[in-house]
Amino acid sequence: MKTALDHLPERRRKEVQYVRDVILTELERKIAASRSARAKNYRILKLILYGSFARGTWFDDRKSGRASDYDLLAIVSHKQLTNMAGFWNDIEDWMIDDPGIGKEVSLIVHTLTEVNKELKDGQYFFCEIVNQGILLYEVLEKQADGRLKHKLRKPAAPDPRRAFEMAKAYNADWKQRAKRRLSIGRDNTEKRWLNEAAFDLHQAAEAAYRMILLTMTLYAPGTHSLRTLRRMSEKIDDRLKAAWPRDRKPFKRYFELLRRAYVEARYSTAYETTQEALHWQAERITDLIELGDVSCRERLIQLEAAAKEAP
Repeated sequence: MKTALDHLPERRRKEVQYVRDVILTELERKIAASRSARAKNYRILKLILYGSFARGTWFDDRKSGRASDYDLLAIVSHKQLTNMAGFWNDIEDWMIDDPGIGKEVSLIVHTLTEVNKELKDGQYFFCEIVNQGILLYEVLEKQADGRLKHKLRKPAAPDPRRAFEMAKAYNADWKQRAKRRLSIGRDNTEKRWLNEAAFDLHQAAEAAYRMILLTMTLYAPGTHSLRTLRRMSEKIDDRLKAAWPRDRKPFKRYFELLRRAYVEARYSTAYETTQEALHWQAERITDLIELGDVSCRERLIQLEAAAKEAP
């Protein structure tokens, strides 16, 4: 893999290096504070920059305030590290306000076994990361025979027919889930079961984003964070931004209520929402499903054509 950041301006290089150092330091601190003896062996094996800053296609529009963010894949030593959603989400949240960065950071976390399995299958998303990404950090250890441990396997060529069939199945399944949970959320809103409705609508939005990501890339991260799923989806198709108005109050707060509903609507007595907020959220999710359906149909047409042309 590439390791150089020479294509980035000096300011961006320093930001990327700062992000890398923060992630490594904070994880080390988290592990040191753990009471688990097993946790002492946890570590990041590789940290890879991918996406627009790796490809050299980033943008920074000062007039609109829109800008590319930093996309990172952390390859970790133990499955338990991939389940530390609170830790990784806290890192993302903290970096948004960190003056040393000034950009959002999007993290996905997988074990080496998981990544190598996807590379063996020719999975588009991970193959692109390995082919285009930049290695920011890795653990260098050797086996008894002198060969390096923790190696990434060479990406296999994708199977266009299998890709089309998988995308078609993902699309049908997750679209149905999104519509079903949206319907339940609307019913619970009318019954004034507000917290139940908030959770159902969160699940509808999450399912809609999984429909989009899995159809478009055959990959969706194992997270319930709507902010992460929205960010990843909108990078693929800018048209999806129309589903969530961002420039008027109280709409930003309504999205935050939806984002928090996965945990708080079920477990926190402090969580409060309103029928007005729930109606707005339901309408936005309806738009999201419709916009996502357009993107997915276009992608399926491309995948079907590639499958038919495959030898």
